[in-house]
Amino acid sequence: MSSEKDIRKSLSQLANAPTPQNTPASVTGSYMKNQPPTIPSTISEENEELQRKLLGNPALLSMIQGKLDTLVGKSSGYVDKLPKSVKQRVAGLKAIQQKQFKIEAEFQSEILELEKKFYGKYAPLYEKRQKIISGEVQPTSDEIEEGKQLLESSTDKIEEISEVDEDEAAEEEIDINIRGIPSFWLTALENIPPIADSITDRDVEVLSKLSNIKLEYLDVPGFKLLFEFESNDFFENQVLTKIYYYQKELGYSGDFIYDHAEGSTIKWKDNDHNVTITVERRKQRNKHTKQVRTIEKLTPIDSFFNFFDPPRPPKSEETVSEVTKDEGAADVEDSGNDDGFEDVDEELEQRLALDYQLGELIKDKLIPRAIDWFTGDALQYEYADDDELDDEEFEEEEGDEEDEDDDSENDDDDESQPKSQPPECKQS
Repeated sequence: MSSEKDIRKSLSQLANAPTPQNTPASVTGSYMKNQPPTIPSTISEENEELQRKLLGNPALLSMIQGKLDTLVGKSSGYVDKLPKSVKQRVAGLKAIQQKQFKIEAEFQSEILELEKKFYGKYAPLYEKRQKIISGEVQPTSDEIEEGKQLLESSTDKIEEISEVDEDEAAEEEIDINIRGIPSFWLTALENIPPIADSITDRDVEVLSKLSNIKLEYLDVPGFKLLFEFESNDFFENQVLTKIYYYQKELGYSGDFIYDHAEGSTIKWKDNDHNVTITVERRKQRNKHTKQVRTIEKLTPIDSFFNFFDPPRPPKSEETVSEVTKDEGAADVEDSGNDDGFEDVDEELEQRLALDYQLGELIKDKLIPRAIDWFTGDALQYEYADDDELDDEEFEEEEGDEEDEDDDSENDDDDESQPKSQPPECKQS
């Protein structure tokens, strides 16, 4: 999914950030630069032969890459080799930064309390919004007039709200029978790309019964999402909840770090109405009694409602290290099976990150701007830049192909003729 791609891109950018661990000791201006690096003027034939052998042996390259990956995050010894006076100054800066961390923790704590305070002010507006959606109340004439102007300024597809003429009498009679705004929350969810990717055709019928989405802050760092449903044929729950907990300590960036999530247990009325599984039935006949029985095979499938059964985060590094030490996991690591464990952990980390992202989208984007997600207006603010970037990249790729064609044609021309300069790369 696109969200997983964004997550991997963000992690990749973070991994490439310059740190003392990944900064080479020969960097310009470094205390370790005693002599300028020597660059060979030619590449020996032996090196070329070695390169060809490596390229022709993917298994060997993979093994080398695996060994290099184990060096990521380890100190290069850059700081240890600094002069004593410089190391003391570095230590002093670390102490100062630690004081800054304490202030950031205080800052984030006050920000959280401020969010809770203002959410209390939003609550009456959200309550009236819900009553209009459900059809309990109607907006005032002033609200309709102001909203009409806002809609007309954002899109040309909104019909004018005016007095009904004779030709529209039949349509108005039908509108009277419509209560509130049908499928409001389903439509809003389907307009948020990362969430829409998780909604299946079977989910749509269930989500059409979704009547409200609410937010509650916890006494500890974290928040709760509440999904209220009308009575339906699928499950008994009237409310499904998803709780996100933050870690007590802030992350390196000064923000709260996702710790884990807990979701409601959905009480499906039967397997046929459980949209998170498929049911395959088979009949079996007893060879002796000739009695026939029906066997059900349940297979988990993708569904939005898997959102309420979040992935479990791995154990802490300390716990894992203690267990592996007791069980002699060092021998397992040397056996070459560590690559398999890394793959599983990476997949789990991506699922955890995606789950947290969906929760944050609902909390920070959907609930405060629900009407804009319903109309689709929010898309032009949230994802317009990404679309423009994709278009630019696509145009550049086309330009690259044209340049390659031009180069191939120029190869046939007389070398004495001057070659045209390639177009300048423009970046906004």
